[in-house]
This record gives sequence, C-alpha cells and structure tokens, in this order.
Amino acid sequence: MNSKELNSSLEDLQIKFNRREYFSGMGLGSIALASLLQEQKIPISPQPKPRAKNVIFLFMVGGVSHIETFDYKPALKKYGGKHAKDIFTQKELFGFNPEKNFSRSKILPSVFEYNRHGRSGMWMSEIYPHLSGVVDDITMIKSMVSGSPIHSVGQLMMHTGFNRPGFPSLGSWLSYGLGSENKSMPDFVVMRDGISTDSSGGQAMYHSGFLPSKHQATIIETGKNKDPIPYLSSSKNATTKKQRKQLELMAQLNKLHREKHPTQPELHARIEAFETAFRMQTAAPNIFDLKQESESVRQLYGDTPFGRQCLTARRLVENGVRFVEIFDGAVGRLWDAHGNRGGLVGNHKKNAKRTDQAIAALVQDLKSRGLLDETLIVWATEFGRTPFTEEENSKRIGRGHHHYGFSMWMAGGGLKRGFSYGETDELGMHAEKNPVSHHDLHATILHLLGLDHLKLTYRHNGRDFRLTDVHGRVVKDIIS
Repeated sequence: MNSKELNSSLEDLQIKFNRREYFSGMGLGSIALASLLQEQKIPISPQPKPRAKNVIFLFMVGGVSHIETFDYKPALKKYGGKHAKDIFTQKELFGFNPEKNFSRSKILPSVFEYNRHGRSGMWMSEIYPHLSGVVDDITMIKSMVSGSPIHSVGQLMMHTGFNRPGFPSLGSWLSYGLGSENKSMPDFVVMRDGISTDSSGGQAMYHSGFLPSKHQATIIETGKNKDPIPYLSSSKNATTKKQRKQLELMAQLNKLHREKHPTQPELHARIEAFETAFRMQTAAPNIFDLKQESESVRQLYGDTPFGRQCLTARRLVENGVRFVEIFDGAVGRLWDAHGNRGGLVGNHKKNAKRTDQAIAALVQDLKSRGLLDETLIVWATEFGRTPFTEEENSKRIGRGHHHYGFSMWMAGGGLKRGFSYGETDELGMHAEKNPVSHHDLHATILHLLGLDHLKLTYRHNGRDFRLTDVHGRVVKDIIS
C-alpha cells in the first residue's frame, strides 16, 4: 500500500471512530490507531457531546472545615458544650487521629455565621462574601467521604484513587485519555506555593505513576519577576534554526540509545519533553504574560499570588491545556486548623480571605467568556474537620481531622447550577444521604469529559488498572 492509499484508508476510518469513542466503547485497543492518526496529521474529531473539555482543580491543602464553610448545622448550637463522648459512640470517635484523645472534647457550633444566597438559597459561611455571589453557578456536594484521616493518604486518594504512592494522578489519566488540544503546551500543569515545595502527599499527587512519563505535570511558577518555567528560555546566541538542529541531533542519539535499551520508557518521554519545550518557547511567554489582560480583569482576580494563579489557570485552559491544578497552602498545610497551629477562627478567616475573591472571579470570568460550559472547576480538600474540639494544650480552639463526611463543590462543565447534593447528619458527623467517595468523584469527572471510567485502563504488571480501581459510580443526579 502506498502513502496515498494509506492516507485514504485512515480517512475512511476517521469517519467511523473518534478518540473518546475508543475509550468509552472499545477500550485501549485503539490507542495505536489513534497514535497513527495523529502522526498522519488527520484531526481526531471530539465525541459528539462531551460535557467539558478542560479542568481547573483548586485543591485546598490541610483539610477545610465543612462546618465553617458550606455545611450549615444549626443543631450544633443545641448540643454545644456537651462532651463528644456523651453524644457519639466510642466506635464513632475511633480512627480520626490515632494519637489524639477525645475524652474531653466538646461539641462546637460553627464559629462563623451562615446566610442563604442567590436564587438557589444556598447556605454559605460569612467568610466567603465573593463566592456567595456566584452560588447559582456552582454545584455543592455535602456528602463527601474519604478512607483516611491522615493528610498524606487523604491527599493521595483524592488525586490518584489509591492510598499509597505509585499510581497515576487524575490529571495524568486525562492527559493519557484525551491528549492535547495545543501541541505547543503541556496537557497537565500544576501551580503551587513554591516551585521546590510539596505538601504531605508529595509529588505522587501529580505524577504519572506507571503511565508514560509524558503524562506527568509540568510545574509552573507564578511569582512576580520569576520565569514560569525555569530554563525554558534559550540563550541569546541560539537561533531557532540552531535549536532545531540540536533537537534533531539529540533525538537521533536518544533513539539509538532507546533501540539498545527498549525497556526504558522514560527515554521516549524525554525526547517528547525536548520537543514540547522547544514549541513552548514561542507559545508560553504570551500565555503567562498577565499584563496582556485588562486592568479591570486583573483587579477582578486581585493582585495576590493566588489571584495570579487563578488568572493564569484561565489563560491556560483558554489556550488548550487540558488539566490545571492549583495547590493552595501546600507549604505548611495552611488549612490545617488545629488549636496549636494558629486556631480555627484565625486559620479559616485568613485562608478564605486569601482565596475567596479569585475563586469567584474565576467563575465569573469563565462565564462571561462563554467558557464555563466547557471548563469544569473543582474545589476540593483532603477531608473535613470534626464537629467537636480537640483536646489540645492550646488557648486557641481547633478541630481535628474528619473523613466521615465533608464538603466540596464544582462549577461548569455540564453540571446543574445552584444545586446542592447529599447531606451529613444534623451534627455534620456522617455523610447520611447520598455519600460520594473519591472514586465516585473521579468517575463523574471522567464522564463529564466524555470518558468511561470502567474502560479507561492501562495494563501494568499483568493487570488492567484504572483511576477508580474496582469502585466508583457516576453521580448522575448532579449532571444537567
């Protein structure tokens, strides 16, 4: 078959199939064909009706208290001051923090006031005055559950679906399953408090695990007067032509080395990384230049590190980056509201004030640009906080780790708006109605992007693995 006949055959196949259909209906047996189609420069058409194209994941590190933010529990006032051991069983109090003793802990109502907002009448804490203004655009889940009250484990489960390192993150799975919309930019980008810092879960939260390394995150620095990606700029004497020749020579040498060492998949990822970096030299500077935005837009987000991150996230998805994650408070687990870490009141008031304006701006900005329908915003944390105080030698009030029921929210991407799903019991202790696990959350996110979580698999060590392991259900009640 000559080249012309091959192209004609590939075009005939393209009429019948598309990439999302491979994963939703045929499994990964079609990956090789998809790769071949890309190499032949034949565009792969999207699934007829994907709910979303991109994800912006806002992860609040440390365990945000659902009782102080989104889960209004007036019954706590009735029980306030009573000992937790008189309200809950010993079994219920076991397993939060193994090193903690709750024998003298007391029920604690929310330290902040709540009000209803929007046409939906959604309850929200006073510490979110800006987010309260966009409640009719968000979907609140009040019945999240996790498998662990330990920071590192909870963070890993929320990102990879597993309680130990070594598995691909959500962003890596989406990079693998959907590929890129912009070949000049990476599929998966992470922004955090500092380019050399990580939280308890470590790099495993955004690593590709056993997937090819090209699907791991690219780390972006958004600080003032800093290069977003270190060492991306070429030297003054390096012309584009010279760089292209250098890349071609390195690719040839790497390919020769790969032929001698076929069991080293990292080498292929390294070759692709060089190519992506070369293309990014042209595309990235414009995307990361926030001065191209109007003064009114910059003011909308606020001139703060988190505000700049959220604005950068919008510019990234606008330019075809598939998955963008912002880690807020990664340095020191800033949302960890123990009494000996600054206290619940000051902790949550300060952290909410630092993030509220930019989060609301992100929702508003995407909506005004017609991008909210195709962009899924996810606001999450590793777990909530206990409905009772800690027994701490501290003058400040604190709450312990709590994984039996907590809150998170999403917006856009085909979800019902101004909608609340699930409930904890009257004291905010257990997810009593419609509990949602991290497996369910992942299955739903994949579904919204046109992927079947049961069929998006990768064979590793003789077994087909998936993001949701052997669990997970799509939470269809929150989808519009």
